[in-house]
Amino acid sequence: MDAGKITYQDILRKYMHELHANEIVLLSYYIAAINIEAVFDEVNGPDRGYKPFDGIVLTDTFESTERQNSFMDELLGQNNERLKKQQEQPITAIISNPPYSVGQSNANDNNQNVHYPELEKRIEQTYVENSKSSLNKSSYDSYIKAFRWATDRIGDQGVIGFVTNGSYLDSNSTDGLRASLYSEFNHLYIFNLRGNARTQGEQRRKEKDNVFGQGTRTPIAISILVKDGSNKHEIFYHDIGDYLSRKQKLKLIESANDTQGIEWSQIKPDANNDWLNQRDPHYQTYPSLVGEENSPFLNNAVGISTNRDIWVSGFSKQAVLENSKRLIDNYNAEVLKNGGQGKKSTMRDSKKIKWSAGLDNQFKKGTKLNFEPQSMRLEMYRPFTKKWLMYDRNIVERPGKYYELWGKDNQVIVTTGRSTNKPFATIVISVLPDIQLMMNGQGFMRFDHSSKNELLPDSDNINNHFANKLGLSADEAFAYVYALLNSADYQQRYANDLRKDLARIPIIKDVDKYVAIGQQLINLHLNYEEVPVYDDVDIQYKGEPSYKVTKMRFAKKRNSETGKLENDRSTVIFNDSITVSNIPDKAYQYIVNGRSAIEWIMDQYRVKHDKKSGITDDPNDYSNDPKYILHLLLRIINVSVQTIDLINQLPEMQIIE
Repeated sequence: MDAGKITYQDILRKYMHELHANEIVLLSYYIAAINIEAVFDEVNGPDRGYKPFDGIVLTDTFESTERQNSFMDELLGQNNERLKKQQEQPITAIISNPPYSVGQSNANDNNQNVHYPELEKRIEQTYVENSKSSLNKSSYDSYIKAFRWATDRIGDQGVIGFVTNGSYLDSNSTDGLRASLYSEFNHLYIFNLRGNARTQGEQRRKEKDNVFGQGTRTPIAISILVKDGSNKHEIFYHDIGDYLSRKQKLKLIESANDTQGIEWSQIKPDANNDWLNQRDPHYQTYPSLVGEENSPFLNNAVGISTNRDIWVSGFSKQAVLENSKRLIDNYNAEVLKNGGQGKKSTMRDSKKIKWSAGLDNQFKKGTKLNFEPQSMRLEMYRPFTKKWLMYDRNIVERPGKYYELWGKDNQVIVTTGRSTNKPFATIVISVLPDIQLMMNGQGFMRFDHSSKNELLPDSDNINNHFANKLGLSADEAFAYVYALLNSADYQQRYANDLRKDLARIPIIKDVDKYVAIGQQLINLHLNYEEVPVYDDVDIQYKGEPSYKVTKMRFAKKRNSETGKLENDRSTVIFNDSITVSNIPDKAYQYIVNGRSAIEWIMDQYRVKHDKKSGITDDPNDYSNDPKYILHLLLRIINVSVQTIDLINQLPEMQIIE
């Protein structure tokens, strides 16, 4: 108004008749009303008198268009009239910071997700229909529902301005959302504010601060979407940049002022509806690890997901047995009280039972569980971190196909799964894999010991078509794949593809060299507990040392340029009486599942107390050898250095087909 672009009468009309706001929380409703009225009062001035804001409604926005009457209608008549007035008005601009998720993530919360049949039907008709992904659960996240609701509400012309979770920009599971937004809007302005706290290592440092502070772990994006009825469809994108603090990001947003203050890059979606990190079309011609005629493997399996790790997994075999039995005993006691009535138990005490959908369903049926101590197995919980697992399908939510395929002995190459926010990684193991050994891990076993092959011991899970094409035995084909997956050249060249789908395996020159190095890598990684300790480090002992660990940490050193204390990764303080120094930088170059192997040891081998269950997981209880953890740290330094040396010996990829 001060600039002469809008008159007082225009503002008054907007305020009285064309400005609407919805809030579902009563306190937020009152705060919003006060804030809106306060801003208008500044414009209105003291001489014109107080004018209340009648455009705000206490309602669930999604529910308000599900049926004629909202959930508050019977209680708040005036509120109902406001809602009806809003629904009768054309809306051409919607501005929101919608919730990113809703409902329960933990079955013990007993807080069912809210469903909106009409809105979810529209999502199914558009975002799900346009998706190539088989994992569409995230298409029903609240912020994605907000995109669908707002898109339909503005009709053929209008503008949406959202501040949301930015994961949709590059997630496999939101490809249908991206396809729909591109086809339904004419001009899309996407300002990526980054801040993804679910990344690790260098990528985490690049993401740095979230604009909403430490309370939000998801990346954030500003999306301004315009429908103008034209035939144009264009996306303008801007990445705020790397290594920026919250203060720096907010200053950049403020200085931009509007869309004209930003230097946009125009992007064109590819055939996969990717906007960012688009895939290599040549890579798509190579056989996938599994599922195709010439794939290296005949079968695969996702990692084991217990949904109650602290109860059924841990360093102490005895503690896992006791905790599992206590869980089962508590569950059976509840079944005797009121199970078998088709309803979930109302007892949600996390110190007695960790509920999940599977356990809830068994309770509804009145199914009692047996304690099966013979189900104990070793698992690789995180890289180079073995734990005991009660591998009982009754209390392991998703036991996976390993239950049928593993047999007594096996080996499995585990890779990061589809659509991850971590760089691709792989590891070979000879025990069962947890789902997050690699992020959303996918496993490719050497042997298939399922019942259909029970008459053929050591039945290969290696595809003969693939092995024969390379002139390799099954063992050699297994090693070839492992070497290729570890190749720095391969991981860098196909980084975008590897983050979004299962790895694909080209045929390259120097197959024999890859096989030989692959065999060495397999031997090194499978037998990491027997690798000699790295003896080029310095170990300082104080008095009579204790070998028990509580939590390892890096020593600190002062940065000569900034004056700030930083981690000195050459020195690990093992405990109060043992310090390991002179650790080579090269050892930290071996990155697996988002962080160095050394840092995985430091992260996992610490005493952890779970407040909800009251259970403590103590790594000192794993081995009878008091020096096991210290020696493991020293062995993993050696494993890391040798791994980097072997990877560096791999020839540059020269692809034949």
